[in-house]
Amino acid sequence: MSDLVRLGRNADGGYLLPRPVLAEIDGCLSFGLGAEWSFEQALLELKKENISPKNIVFFDASISVFGILKSLIYMGRRSIYEIRSRRPKSERKFTLEDLKRSLIALVTYLPTFRIRKNRFIHIRKFVVHKVTRGNEISFIDALSYRSDPMRTIVKIDIEGGEWDLLRGKEDVDLLADVPVLIMEIHDTRREQFMQIVELLKAHFWIAHLHGNTSDRCTESGMPLYLEMTFVNKRFAPESGIRTKLPINGLDFPVRPGEAPYEFVFSNG
Repeated sequence: MSDLVRLGRNADGGYLLPRPVLAEIDGCLSFGLGAEWSFEQALLELKKENISPKNIVFFDASISVFGILKSLIYMGRRSIYEIRSRRPKSERKFTLEDLKRSLIALVTYLPTFRIRKNRFIHIRKFVVHKVTRGNEISFIDALSYRSDPMRTIVKIDIEGGEWDLLRGKEDVDLLADVPVLIMEIHDTRREQFMQIVELLKAHFWIAHLHGNTSDRCTESGMPLYLEMTFVNKRFAPESGIRTKLPINGLDFPVRPGEAPYEFVFSNG
C-alpha cells in the first residue's frame, strides 16, 4: 500500500492515494470546488473506461462563471497594487500561477460543468450539518449522491467547514463505507482535530499527510492546513503504509521553492 500515485496538480489541488485502491473506484464526491478540479479530471482520465463523468459530483454554492470572474478581477487588482507598491514577491497574496489557474477555470468551467454531453455534475449548494438556507444541503443528503458508496471517493475541502460536518462519532460513522477519504483540514489547533482523527482511524488507515505551505504553523509546529488521505481498512494493511514523509517526486509545496514539512507518523 506504499505504492502511492498523485492525481492533480503538482501544487495545491493534487492529492496522493494508493494505486491498488484505484481499481475499486468508480466515482468521486467532492465537497468544495473553488477554481480547481485537477484531481477529479486526472481521476477521470486515468479511469475513463470505468468512471462516468456523471459519477463525479461537486458541491459548492460559491462557484459560477460570474463568481470566478469576480475573483479573477480582485486578484488582478490586488496583484497590480502589490507590484506598484514594490512589495517583495514572497509577501504578495497571489502569484502568477494563482492568476493563471483562475483564468483557466473561467475558460473551462462552462464546458466542464454545463455544456458538454459528458460533463461533471456541479450542485450549487454548500454541504452543512444542518440546513438553514436554500443554498445548503445536509451532509447525509450529499452522501446519497454516490452511485456506489463502497466505490466512491469522498473529498472534503471546504475552508474550515469540515468542523461543522464532523462533530463526533455519529458523523464519522457515515463515512465508514468510503474507500478513500481525502480532506484538507483547516486550523489544526482545534481541540477536536485529534478527536476526529482518532474516530476516523476506527475505519481508516492514514495513508498520506501533507502540510500546506501557504500559511504559518501552529504554536506546536503543526501546519495550520493539513492535507490527509485516509484509506479504508478493508483495503490497506497498516504495515504497508509509508510513514515517513514527504516523498520525492510526489509531494510538492504550494509554491515552488517553499520548504516542505517533514512527518514521521504512526497508525497505532
